[in-house]
Amino acid sequence: MTGSDWTEPRVSATGCDCDEAVSELWAYLDSELEPVEAERVKAHLEGCSGCLSEHDVELVVKKLVRRCWQQEDQAPAELRARIHATLTTIRITQA
Repeated sequence: MTGSDWTEPRVSATGCDCDEAVSELWAYLDSELEPVEAERVKAHLEGCSGCLSEHDVELVVKKLVRRCWQQEDQAPAELRARIHATLTTIRITQA
């Protein structure tokens, strides 16, 4: 990001600042935030060019990862199922 994008931290009308917006960015992109929190991040992104640029970069990364998973060289179905089960178990125990 250029220096002009981050001249000073911005706080949106909903009270979301740059630190919060960036720390919640992956959850926002994955639609994992509660509606109120998603709206806070969205409002911040609409008014902060620096955070919006970060959002755009992360969105490209997500698209690249998704495209890599759609290649024919995917892991076998059994391995993908075991990984998914492990991640689900970890997510449940950490919640």
